[in-house]
Amino acid sequence: MSLSIGEHIYKKLSSSTELTKLVSDKIYAISTKTETSFPFVIYKRGSLTPEYTKDRYGTGDTVSVEVVVASDNYSNSVTIAEEVRKSLETKRGSYNDFDVIDAKLMSADEDFIEDTFIQRLVFSFKTE
Repeated sequence: MSLSIGEHIYKKLSSSTELTKLVSDKIYAISTKTETSFPFVIYKRGSLTPEYTKDRYGTGDTVSVEVVVASDNYSNSVTIAEEVRKSLETKRGSYNDFDVIDAKLMSADEDFIEDTFIQRLVFSFKTE
């Protein structure tokens, strides 16, 4: 169920008109697969922690997802990261096999690697 968190991430990011103005359709799971131009967004599941009751019934999962913004312009990378945050933080969603009931930004950092400004955001999603 929660292994499909990428469905939620993609839906929320791609439906943000402000974000798509900035990156067009360059929102990718795990990898860009082929070369792409700046700016773009990549997301990947970092971890999944199941939650159980004392009688071993599953009550949901906590899923960690890393979202990376890559740009050749620092200010642009920060603007895109802010839009990613607005698109995901506190957003809920219902899907065939699971519901996202909470989403929080857990951490954020930045870097400059090979002429690329990187903004890295880590979110925690609670599912049931």
